[in-house]
Amino acid sequence: MRETTLPKKGRGGKKIKALVLFDVDGTLTQDFYEHRQAFSDAFREVYHVNANVDCINHHGMTDQEIITGVLKKNGVSGEEISAKMSQCMTVMVRSFKKMVDRSRARVLPGVRKLLNKLEQKNVMMGLVTGNLEPIAQGKLRKLRLSEYFKIGGFGSDDASRANLIRIARKRAADLSGYEITNSHIYVVGDTPQDINAAKEANIKALAVATGNYTREELQKFNPDYVFADLVATDKILKVILPTNPGPNKFSP
Repeated sequence: MRETTLPKKGRGGKKIKALVLFDVDGTLTQDFYEHRQAFSDAFREVYHVNANVDCINHHGMTDQEIITGVLKKNGVSGEEISAKMSQCMTVMVRSFKKMVDRSRARVLPGVRKLLNKLEQKNVMMGLVTGNLEPIAQGKLRKLRLSEYFKIGGFGSDDASRANLIRIARKRAADLSGYEITNSHIYVVGDTPQDINAAKEANIKALAVATGNYTREELQKFNPDYVFADLVATDKILKVILPTNPGPNKFSP
């Protein structure tokens, strides 16, 4: 993809200053147990397998990777998994939608304040999540976060998290009318997979220890920045919107 400048206009005719792509589970939200149940429902209905996601280390994996990993662990062939993948995802979405209204999931500390500040400062926000798109959108609607995110890359788009970043970036460019340079794009996530995907896509990784990995564990994967959580709004804003960005940051 050819790199040019950032989108010149955002809300109110102001410059869009950066693109920030957020993971969902463990980064923005927590405790959507309905998602886990949706996997089990789909495994049982589509593949006739009684299993749950905890039989593998699924943290940071896309939904398609989780489906494949769990089913292979339970003896299902790769051919059968692939042949029924679309059906499995359809059943997952249907199951999740039936349960989400009664969810007791929550927004993680600092998230709403940070999203509000980024919106005020004309930062474009998107999602890069392994969740299937209808499940991700259902979570955000339930917790009243969906208004902040105009684009994204989702687990229903691709099994590779790095490819989801590329998809989200392309959608951001299509929406804005401008391609966005790597130096202005950040992935915010809570797993080593988020960090590695950002590196593979050649953009900046901002890791947060709000999921299943400690700050020290995340640091071993060499993200560009690590925070304990998203509460330190001002410090995070200084990372995303540095005071002295250097010459020609927004040059045509």
